[in-house]
Amino acid sequence: KQGKQGGSDNMFLNMFQSSMIGGSIGSVSGGSATPTSSSSTSSKGKNARNDMEEAKKYVPFLFDFSYLHNPEEWEASLALPTAVTTATAKDGTATDNANQERETENLLELEREFAVNHRQSIEDYYELFFAIYNYQRDLNQFVEDLTKGFYIQYTVESVLLDLDGRALLCEAVWLYGVMLILMERLLPGPVRERIIIAYFRLFGRDGDISRIDVICKLCKTTGVSPPTSASQRSHKYPMDEEKLFSRYPLPVDLIRNVVGCLISDDIYQQSSAFPNIDHRSIRLSRQASMLYVILFFDPIVLREESAKLREIVDKYFHDNWVIHIYAGMTADLSLEWSRFPAAKSALDNVLEMDNVKRMHIHNAKLIGQCMAELRAYLTMGILTDSFVLDNRHDLLNTLRRCNIAVRWRVLHRRTSNANYYSIVCATVEKASTDPKLEGNFAVNDTHVVSLILLTSQLEMQLKDSFRDLIQRKESIWIGCRAQACTMMTDLAEYFKGDQTLARVSRHDGLIQWFGSMAGEIRDLAYESGDHFTVTGRKIQLCVQALEEVEQYDLVDRDVQVKAFLHEARGMLLQMARAVGINEDICDDIRWISDMSYGVESMKSYVQIIHTRISKDPSNVSLLQGFFLKLSSSLDGPVERLKQLNSPEAVRITNYYSSQLVAFVRNVLEIVPVSVFAIMVQMSDIIERRLQRLPLKVQGDKLIAYAQLGERYKLAMMAHEISIFADGILEMENTVIGGAQVNPRKLLDEGLRKELVSHVSELLNNLLQFDFSASSETVASMIKHQATTMRSLTSLSGRLEGFQVALECVEDYVCMHGLKMWHEELSRIMNYNVEQEVNKYLLKKVLDADSNFQSDIVPIPRFPRTQNEPSCINFMGRIVSMLVKITDAQYTTYSIEKSGWFMSDGSEVCGLKTVALIRRAIGVYGLTGVDRLLCYRILHELHRFVKFFRTNVSKQGVLLEQLRDELFPEWKTPKSAVAIYASGSKKTEMLMLPMLTCFRRVGQAQLLRRMIRFELQRCARVDAKMLQHTVSTLNASLLSEQHPLEGGSEDMKNTCDMSVAVGIGDPLGTIFMKTDPLEGLPVLMLFFVITYIPKLSYNPTFGSLSKVKEGYPIDGWPIIAGISTLLRQFHPSYAKSFLAYVGQFLRVSVQTYATRRQGKNEDATRLAADLKNSMVLLEQFCDIGGLSSSAIYEHVPQYVMEMCADLP
Repeated sequence: KQGKQGGSDNMFLNMFQSSMIGGSIGSVSGGSATPTSSSSTSSKGKNARNDMEEAKKYVPFLFDFSYLHNPEEWEASLALPTAVTTATAKDGTATDNANQERETENLLELEREFAVNHRQSIEDYYELFFAIYNYQRDLNQFVEDLTKGFYIQYTVESVLLDLDGRALLCEAVWLYGVMLILMERLLPGPVRERIIIAYFRLFGRDGDISRIDVICKLCKTTGVSPPTSASQRSHKYPMDEEKLFSRYPLPVDLIRNVVGCLISDDIYQQSSAFPNIDHRSIRLSRQASMLYVILFFDPIVLREESAKLREIVDKYFHDNWVIHIYAGMTADLSLEWSRFPAAKSALDNVLEMDNVKRMHIHNAKLIGQCMAELRAYLTMGILTDSFVLDNRHDLLNTLRRCNIAVRWRVLHRRTSNANYYSIVCATVEKASTDPKLEGNFAVNDTHVVSLILLTSQLEMQLKDSFRDLIQRKESIWIGCRAQACTMMTDLAEYFKGDQTLARVSRHDGLIQWFGSMAGEIRDLAYESGDHFTVTGRKIQLCVQALEEVEQYDLVDRDVQVKAFLHEARGMLLQMARAVGINEDICDDIRWISDMSYGVESMKSYVQIIHTRISKDPSNVSLLQGFFLKLSSSLDGPVERLKQLNSPEAVRITNYYSSQLVAFVRNVLEIVPVSVFAIMVQMSDIIERRLQRLPLKVQGDKLIAYAQLGERYKLAMMAHEISIFADGILEMENTVIGGAQVNPRKLLDEGLRKELVSHVSELLNNLLQFDFSASSETVASMIKHQATTMRSLTSLSGRLEGFQVALECVEDYVCMHGLKMWHEELSRIMNYNVEQEVNKYLLKKVLDADSNFQSDIVPIPRFPRTQNEPSCINFMGRIVSMLVKITDAQYTTYSIEKSGWFMSDGSEVCGLKTVALIRRAIGVYGLTGVDRLLCYRILHELHRFVKFFRTNVSKQGVLLEQLRDELFPEWKTPKSAVAIYASGSKKTEMLMLPMLTCFRRVGQAQLLRRMIRFELQRCARVDAKMLQHTVSTLNASLLSEQHPLEGGSEDMKNTCDMSVAVGIGDPLGTIFMKTDPLEGLPVLMLFFVITYIPKLSYNPTFGSLSKVKEGYPIDGWPIIAGISTLLRQFHPSYAKSFLAYVGQFLRVSVQTYATRRQGKNEDATRLAADLKNSMVLLEQFCDIGGLSSSAIYEHVPQYVMEMCADLP
């Protein structure tokens, strides 16, 4: 299950854990579930906390099994908050009812969102539970078939007599128990119940609920709550295993037979790996963990059968009490068996305080001995091929002692018994490289890490040496044989006495003897049919003969001959030892060096390893062997699958490999962390202390610009970075399971991770704005706008410093700094935009589905700020800031000046502001702001359509009547003034929502227009060729009307690139596709009639501005909003709108002429409204890309010119 989804499950489980913490209706008592252990970094920790906070909103509709007793009552409880509100609001006003309905609707919408986003995860967990049930059912069926004799030659007893059969059957029972334990530990009972009820409620209608009964029985809570402490997440806590294992038990006879087999036999035959009787408990440790789990199927043994328990303890647990269960999970028998009288009594005999101290002292002494032996063997030049062959058994014994010492210490430092812990984890008063071998015999974590690193280094070298010897075994044989044969021939020639400088008389007997010995050695064939034992006996006789010939007086007096004979004997012995090397030795080393018990425990030692590397970066070279040692844990889960050639073996191997690689990455993380910490200091010097070098420098000021002291500091920092980088770059590529670990890639990923973390934190901290919409004034708006500009300026400087620092050190760490900067900055911006967009979507983009989030280089998420809780991250806060400083209540937009201005003419937001934002967050961030504004517009348009269909459609008869009265548009209707007055009054309640929509949409569109202009300007300066290329491609696509060969993906990339270089008009965007809204143009006419009197033409800004200060209305945003809304419908809607407004203008002209002749007091007001309407019509055509002729179709040109001259 973990291999299938990974990170997305953590967020999913947080929801159900929150329902336990939140104390929802029907929740069980007890603490939160212990989350799965992982080597999470700070960014992952922040993300997890944010997930937990986000998950609390789902608490009201996550029920436990109490729901099944009375589903109707629980469904009704979803409206409980509403009922409480109703009881408190006794006046029963319409507002209270509306709030209640809105609250209920929000809760139902939230439940729908939960079902849409997490259906797959719920179904996967449901299938997981059923798979466990299926496993036990199949196992019970197999045992029943064996008992009934369906497998003619086999019974349970005969299977247990077979070497492979007994191992497989014991493992089958053990794995069922392990699955139950892991289910209870990773998915506590309350979480399981809520998952199952969520499946039943949300997907029961279209899903398969026929298995709900068996799954409920399996997954019902045991009543034991998981511990709230997460100090030892991989350490098993006491559960009610007796209740859990008895729900779907296995046959008692099977359990008894399996237990008897495990007690009496060595089912894995590991005596060659641990032949010493003192190592029996290590050799049988895997069987011990099996016994621990399987005995829960027969708790009577644990409670009553003392004799059997004493036998088990004496054989398996006489020198240990903390055992490894599965995949790094451990258990303390002193705590686990304390509930069972017989088991506790048997274990108490062993776990007396004196015995525990004896075990501790023995292990401490063994660690000291091992450290001394390891330092001797790992001295450079010691482990040669001849040394390894000559001292093979001593080396293997050293490996056994080291691994035994490490295993005991690592496991028992996790004991839950306070008394035992004080002995095993005795503190050291003074730091030392070796354990204290007197007094309390203290062994700290540093000693354990040193022993593990040195042991793994010796194992790696021995494995490489033995593999090389096995591959070269035949060549070694042939080479040694040839050299020994040549020596015998040379000695025969020597005793002929014919050689120059050979002062020896001829001796025919020795000549013949050495010649025959050369023949004997030559006849020792590697490929002969003789068994290696026979060949070894021949070699032994040859060696013995060479020793005896030294007794001859003529040979004994000649030192040179004796040296030849000694070397020849060495060659013969080398042949014998080389031929004795086989794959069994590698298998023994694999069993000896197994560290599957420590895959979780090692995470607690990461900080110590980081400290060692920080003090001496060369320690990185020791980690390669450590990682290879940990890779031994990959063999257990897939061993049987590989034997079956199962296709699942590759997937599971890849999953465990990815987990181990993640741990490797976490261990090596100290190098990029240290490197980046230095880079931060460099960026600070570059940003704040180094002066910018101008294009021209006067000679007398050159020294001042040199700043030799600061540049010397930069050079020293770069040197320090190179030292750290060298340590990791010197590591060789390592294959761990199915994954290859490339040190250069790990360094690159680590630097990216630190870069992402620092930049994200910087963006989050600096892009926080202190706006309070309810208490803003003009003065406070100006103050906050100035503060915002300072924050953006500071941010742009800091980010520029990071970028320059990356470029300075890229050669020292073998990376492309500028490429890394742009890739990660783009990913940060796109991810935060994606998360901000989620609040507008029903189907959320979760981290597991995101194209920008990564488990290797995670982008952190931060909690929402108190000032702007509606914004998820800094991208939302930027958009919110732009919206607030351009609020129509305080500002007026001028399209000629391209900006928003206060009433005194001071600019609040203009092209300089957008340029500053671009320098702060880059082109990626600016395009992200554009995208968020698009979703904001889309959201407002959807709200308008919903408002129209729910509220305006009720006035359909009225709109139809008004449309009929105003038909045809080219003609002036009778009693037009009365029609307009009556229609305005009847539609008055609909105007305010329309004003809000048009104002927000238009405001966002004008912001997009400024952003597009800045992107276009930036592209013309920095990417002129790219802009021309994209523009040409865009024009060709529009003219040829042929889609790209790559399909929609290439078309989307082309559109994104067009936005990035500033091509296109934002006001021409089509945001949605919707059905026609009957009566919309008429309604918009009355909107214009209603709000035209509240506007007046401002020649300073060339726009319609508010008549009354503080009123939330502005001309250009309203016009842009109307244009955008009409753009979403057929062009006939815009034409109808122009026709109705044109008709209104003509009527207004006639009315003005009549009242002016009569010297009516309203003439002045009518003139102003008439002029405003004309400006609105002209600006609507201008911003919508319509020609002036579109106006003249409905209002004659001479009328327009006449109106322009009105006072």
